[in-house]
Amino acid sequence: MRTAALALAVLVLAPAARASEAPPPATSPTETPPTVVKAAPKPPGKFLVYTSFAFNVYTYLGAQGTSAATNLTPDNRAIVYQQLGFGYFPHPNLRLTLTFQFGETLTGLPNGASHYTLFAIVPWLVYTTHGFYTGAGPMLAPVSYAKAPNFDAGIYTATGYIFKLPKNLSLAPAVQLVLMLNQRVSFAVTPTVALAYRF
Repeated sequence: MRTAALALAVLVLAPAARASEAPPPATSPTETPPTVVKAAPKPPGKFLVYTSFAFNVYTYLGAQGTSAATNLTPDNRAIVYQQLGFGYFPHPNLRLTLTFQFGETLTGLPNGASHYTLFAIVPWLVYTTHGFYTGAGPMLAPVSYAKAPNFDAGIYTATGYIFKLPKNLSLAPAVQLVLMLNQRVSFAVTPTVALAYRF
């Protein structure tokens, strides 16, 4: 009887012992998670085109001849500007820009005076980093004070921030500060907003 019980125990435990000694099943190659290689982001293009709209909030006009110095605001003279510009990035933080500016005076002009008051060419250098940008350059105006030819010249600056939009577009509010020196000393403060496309 004792021999039969021992034989029965051997028969029950032997398969379990063999199962514990068996090597684990090999992992199927299909179960290995695939390695995903992300493509490097495409670097931004080196060229840029933009258009902008600006509204003058303050202009100081120095004295000239019999005309006394005066301060212009939207209350006595509303002035707007449109710009078209082209840029090239020789360095990720530097942009060479050529801008064409058109100025219109909407109110406060003498009777019969042209509303088309300014055309200027602005070659300027822009420094940009993490959205912030600032730039400066000469402002050359073959049309000024509603007269052509009536050459004026000065210094143009603009400082603002670039908000990236889809499809390589961006929106950039800024403040332009312009000092003109040739025809009449003047200083203007003009907020602007630009829409740009980089490619």
